[in-house]
Amino acid sequence: MRSRRELAERGVSFPAADVAPTVLPITSSGATYQMAQALAWLDDQHFAVGRWDGSLSIFTYTGTEPFAGPLISKAATTPSFQGVRTIVPVAGRAFVTSNDDRSLSVWSAHEGSWADLRLRGTFTYAPALGVATGGRAVAAAGGTVVMGHTSGFLSVWKYQAQPPRLSFVRSVDIRNPQPVNPWGLHDVHAVEALSTSATAARVVTGSEDGYVCVVEVPSGDVLSRTVYNPGAQRGINDLNVRGDSVLVANCSVGPADHNLWYFTVDRSTWGVTLKDKANLIADSQRPQVFNFNTVWGEYSGGPCWFASTEEGALWMGTADAQLNVIGYQEVTSPLGSALGWNDGPGRLAMVAYDLYEFNT
Repeated sequence: MRSRRELAERGVSFPAADVAPTVLPITSSGATYQMAQALAWLDDQHFAVGRWDGSLSIFTYTGTEPFAGPLISKAATTPSFQGVRTIVPVAGRAFVTSNDDRSLSVWSAHEGSWADLRLRGTFTYAPALGVATGGRAVAAAGGTVVMGHTSGFLSVWKYQAQPPRLSFVRSVDIRNPQPVNPWGLHDVHAVEALSTSATAARVVTGSEDGYVCVVEVPSGDVLSRTVYNPGAQRGINDLNVRGDSVLVANCSVGPADHNLWYFTVDRSTWGVTLKDKANLIADSQRPQVFNFNTVWGEYSGGPCWFASTEEGALWMGTADAQLNVIGYQEVTSPLGSALGWNDGPGRLAMVAYDLYEFNT
């Protein structure tokens, strides 16, 4: 008997009815997971993922197993059943998440295991601030949590570890009066720490309206405001800090635009200066390409950065005087992914619908 392939190579044709159809007579009613919106490492072995469906999952990293991905240690849902827009680790094996447009949730677990994770309370604020979309905890003033919101404001909170709770301190207006996006959006997607002391910290923020701001907390003093790209047509999706260096991720529109920007911060003035930019795009015919997340990392060759774009690609490069792109690889479906880097040792988690982990 000859194989079907060998017959086809000899020019034998087969009737169309013998070819399996590519569409089935059924209707899709949904998927198990919606898209991941937030990812944060909780310790060297565990990271948390928040999704648009309100699910919150803690995974154990299994990077030494060649055929096993991350394992679920704990699954929960937000009290509001709304999407988890941000996850902010704090002291005492705890973290803070967004809940709805007027509250934050505080979660904690006992030492040694995340399996007994419990909701410790929701803490309210004025609804005008909107949902929390990014945040960071700093050690200043005994423990401070800074959250960015859809309104373009920051909220500053005092964090108490025992029992875990938040106390509202103030809000800070960091809105750009002339948003770079055409929809007037101001969401503060990223908050990262630049410096901290016993009494104060400086954080840098990235907003949908195009502003990169340096803010002192808990005072709320805005030390600098910079439009990352005066010609931008889209806002900032994410930023990440290493020392005085800041990476900014956005959506590039057209072939002349860029979706990764490299800045440095002058600590004497807290001003932000552009060093370089790059357009991470595989298909140059696309009208626009989102860069969803960017993180600083490290690999065998030294310090590096990673970025995830809507083409389903994971990009990698280095940065010194300028950005150097090492390359990319297609990892997931055409969709942006949340990234999380942990340096103990080099571990990278990447989550869209599915989860991927990499040893660097």
